[in-house]
Amino acid sequence: MKEKKPEPKPVPAKKPAPGKKPKAKAASPPKAPAKAENLRVPVAVLDQLMNRAGELVLARNALLQAISGGDKKDMDAAGQRINMVTSELQEAIMLTRMQPVGNIFNKFTRVVRDMARDLGKQMTLDIEGSEVDLDKSIIEGLGDPLTHLVRNSCDHGIELPDVRTGKGKPAEGSIFLRAFHESGQVIIEIEDDGKGLDPDKLAEKAISKGMITEEQAAEMSDKEKTGLIMLPSFSTAEQVTEVSGRGVGMDVVKTNLDLLGGQVELLSELDKGTTVRIKLPLTLAIIPSLLVETCNERYALPQVNVGELLRIPAAEIRERIEKVGDADVLILRGELIPLLQLNNVLKLTQTYYDQTTGEFSADRRAGFADQRLMSDTEEEKNASDAEDMNETEERRSRPASDVSIVVLQAGTFRFGLVVEKVHDTVEIVVKPLGRHLKHYEIYAGATIMGDGNVALILDVIGLGKRAELRALADKKSAAELQKKEAEEGAIRQTLLIFHNGPAEYCAVPLHLVLRVEQIKTDQIEVKGGKKVIQYRGGSLPIYALEEVATVDMLEERRALTVIIFVVAGREVGLLAIPPLDVIEEDLVLDEETLKQPGISGSAIINGETTLMVDVFGFIQVLNPDWFEHREQESAAPGAGPEEAAAGKPILLAEDSMFFRAQIKQFLESEGYAVLDFEDGKTSWDYLNANPDEIGLVVTDLEMPNMDGFELTKKIKEDDRLSHLTVIALTSLAGEEDVAKGKEVGIDDYQIKLDKETLMQSIAKHL
Repeated sequence: MKEKKPEPKPVPAKKPAPGKKPKAKAASPPKAPAKAENLRVPVAVLDQLMNRAGELVLARNALLQAISGGDKKDMDAAGQRINMVTSELQEAIMLTRMQPVGNIFNKFTRVVRDMARDLGKQMTLDIEGSEVDLDKSIIEGLGDPLTHLVRNSCDHGIELPDVRTGKGKPAEGSIFLRAFHESGQVIIEIEDDGKGLDPDKLAEKAISKGMITEEQAAEMSDKEKTGLIMLPSFSTAEQVTEVSGRGVGMDVVKTNLDLLGGQVELLSELDKGTTVRIKLPLTLAIIPSLLVETCNERYALPQVNVGELLRIPAAEIRERIEKVGDADVLILRGELIPLLQLNNVLKLTQTYYDQTTGEFSADRRAGFADQRLMSDTEEEKNASDAEDMNETEERRSRPASDVSIVVLQAGTFRFGLVVEKVHDTVEIVVKPLGRHLKHYEIYAGATIMGDGNVALILDVIGLGKRAELRALADKKSAAELQKKEAEEGAIRQTLLIFHNGPAEYCAVPLHLVLRVEQIKTDQIEVKGGKKVIQYRGGSLPIYALEEVATVDMLEERRALTVIIFVVAGREVGLLAIPPLDVIEEDLVLDEETLKQPGISGSAIINGETTLMVDVFGFIQVLNPDWFEHREQESAAPGAGPEEAAAGKPILLAEDSMFFRAQIKQFLESEGYAVLDFEDGKTSWDYLNANPDEIGLVVTDLEMPNMDGFELTKKIKEDDRLSHLTVIALTSLAGEEDVAKGKEVGIDDYQIKLDKETLMQSIAKHL
């Protein structure tokens, strides 16, 4: 025990608990309360506070006297004086919490010196801006992140002397630690002239750890690859040591700085060096914030997270905002920025001002990519009078329908937040949340506004987590996204392009079109509640796409185009706006985002989002009895053997919803009953359970779960089904595919959407 007595010698100066001095941990507990409770304030600052408090009392007395005398001019003067003194008092109080960053900077001189000795390197540390003040709570939280970054520069950044001289550098490496003010924030930089970061090696490391794919890495810039080092659990060290990170990655540093309201930026050049740039607020108690409003509620966004403000005119929404998957995205300088609607995140009801009623009404749009407002009732869906159309068009063009977007930076990714209004930037006093709100990660605190109302402070990182935004995957440019889609599953098709509205592009496969006619609007007659035109000695029913699909109303013109199709054995016309165009395109279909009755999906054609019209589904919604009649005829009792075989349904296996709908359309238009399935597995399950119900099988070859080759093999190997004819529909018609198809028993190959040859093949085999 006598040998241990010298160890607690530094402790008696504090003398917190003499009885605990043999334990090493006894020295640490007194430090935390001392830092949290005690604060050294210069006497000059206290004198300044006393002077400001005295001026505030004088201004208060002047205001009370003006109120009692009813003198408005004196009341305004007293109010202005109170405003000025309050601001000065606020600044003085902030000074009591401020401490120079030199308090933590100065310890790193010894850290660098010791590490140079341990690592056998030559290094110097230059410190600038030690006099810059920061809030005491921020300085206390900066210790660990800065220590990690400085040790990283020593261990991973600065090379050994012989390596440096071999590169033409001085044998002695330099590390710079500086602090300075910029744009109302404090910037801290840790810079070294070492070997820098190799973006390609970082990408390889991330790929080996399964954090990104090779395709994602190929699309990244060098700066984005360098930013990979901020990912959770990412470390370049081959083994954990006691020198620098000790197995703790840069993501922990970033997380700690996020808690302080800071942002980290990494700049590196191979063999030139690395700079870590940290942006910090002056204080956590009073922060500059941007006030925004949605659904008549105001919210504060920390200005440190605000990148830029955008206001998109209503007429440009369709051009600037697109759909990727099921999410709205903003096209900003060639980059896709995910969009969040604040009212949706907070589960509030969006409203708009209806000029016809003079009241606020619920906005029925589900998203910005909606082509028109969603209706609540069937009567609203089918309304086509001019007054309703003019109101819809007016809402699309007036300034009240413009979209305000705040582009926010949250960690390593950014996104746009859609709000109703953007107010001014103000300095707010942060108040802690009550216990009933603390578990909501989207709120960082609250503040009391000048009018006495409470405004919640939004946590930008929490908003990103709530919306499940990802840091890496979705940061691609619009051009890169289209290029990647063009390489995946594109099938060349000939399409008829037409307009439904002035800025709404639609397309149908050309082979489905019987003919195209030009008509004048006054040729349209309404008989029996339906629109018809006199055509070739009879009446041709005509329809507008808006009667079924949620799209723009057909623009009123003197001349229109009628696209004529044959559906269920009858000719029908679809109204369109000229001019029309025929193109041959490598079609990459999005079968989810804009799919609805009458619309089978969408594709980017000539830089425009184009709706793919499902003519069969469109007519089936309007006239379902047409198809029931055809099915009853095909399955009529008393038919002969050949007629009975032809009357059995055709099984269609196709994973693409678009192609499945198109093929089913022209099969049923020829009178065949069709059972369609999305892959080979579901098709086989039905065949296995109902071996006598199918007359012929039409299958795609490339499908998930079970492809067309395996499905055909199972059919031909089953005695109950081996008699069935299997026709393969595919874009793969090479010699190898044909040979493989013959091995498993495919009876015929047909190219997708070649209606005439497919009909001939089916008629031949049935």
